[in-house]
Amino acid sequence: MKNIKGFSIVTVLCTVLVTASCSTSPKGDGTLTFVETDTDNTLTVCHFDQVKNTIDINLSDLVEEFKIVRFEDSDSAFFKANGFCITDHYIGIRQSDNLPFLLFTHDGKLKCQVGAIGNGPGEYSWSIYDEVINEKTKEIYLASFAFLPKILVYNTDGKFMREIATKEKLSKPKIEVDSDRDITIIHMPFENNKEKFLAAVHDKNGSFKQELKPTPNFLQRDFNQEIFAYHNVPGFSFFLTSNDTLFHYNKDANKIYPKFKMDFGEVSETPMHIYNEIPDYYLIAMLWGKGVIAVNKEKQTSNYAKLINDFFGHMEAPMFNFCNGWFYQMFEPEQLITLIEKRLADSDCSAEDRKQLETMLESIDEEGNNILFMGKLKQKGK
Repeated sequence: MKNIKGFSIVTVLCTVLVTASCSTSPKGDGTLTFVETDTDNTLTVCHFDQVKNTIDINLSDLVEEFKIVRFEDSDSAFFKANGFCITDHYIGIRQSDNLPFLLFTHDGKLKCQVGAIGNGPGEYSWSIYDEVINEKTKEIYLASFAFLPKILVYNTDGKFMREIATKEKLSKPKIEVDSDRDITIIHMPFENNKEKFLAAVHDKNGSFKQELKPTPNFLQRDFNQEIFAYHNVPGFSFFLTSNDTLFHYNKDANKIYPKFKMDFGEVSETPMHIYNEIPDYYLIAMLWGKGVIAVNKEKQTSNYAKLINDFFGHMEAPMFNFCNGWFYQMFEPEQLITLIEKRLADSDCSAEDRKQLETMLESIDEEGNNILFMGKLKQKGK
């Protein structure tokens, strides 16, 4: 079996007790190998040097609905977006520059500011790093960037309700709330933490239920690493850059399973990259203009991919912008105007696309608030 860079880390983390074996499906294109790390888990490995082709993927193949949201132009509704949490009725905006979290409806109306910046009860003095909007319970969970041993909970009117105390100060935490209202937290544990944990679960009342201690490979000395979790698939899918593997945390088993990684082989310099996962694909964003690799889980193929927004003018869209089960693409007005004009200049812009683009172009207020394209991800198999 070909030696997979970093696989020894994976085997330690997963406590593999048997010899791992590889197999390649005959229906694949040869870019992938598969490692059985447990009786009920397989790690997919994509071999970078085997990925050669570029394909187009229509947005309609991935999302079941598409919306254009124009945010209201009141002074309080303008924002500097640093993250999104889209649900069936709400759009949560995590802002940059340590500005408060905002909650909008799908018609672009500002519903409320959630909490406030400060050091008092229900206030946060550090930037928000992750969030959950639970429409069923009308609750919003906010996790600060670092240094706070708690998750803050608000209602969908923006009022502070309670806090969930954690055993240790959180570092770049990612959070999910399941149908039982259990709150799962994954963060970066530090070597000098008194009570180190990689994952922890609290019940709906905030009471501690369980934790998963980190192996040495997950321990950090500083904040130079990042943790990414986009919440697009069942199970807690996350990527910690110090362990170049996409993992799933299984709450019921209280175990972590390696699900995907890139094998960069003998390249002189490993490209900077980030992993994401949606129902039908693993996505690898190769930073600094190198593109996005899309690994089709069912077909077992890997290609560089361009996403085409066939809902709107067949404009190219960002292939990696999927979070909380939604596609998103945010524009400042002038930015969207420039992109539409560029698309109108393309020789392959059809008459139908041209009409749609020109109608949109005429309606954009250059001084207005941001415009959001968004679409809800299809579930696997649809």
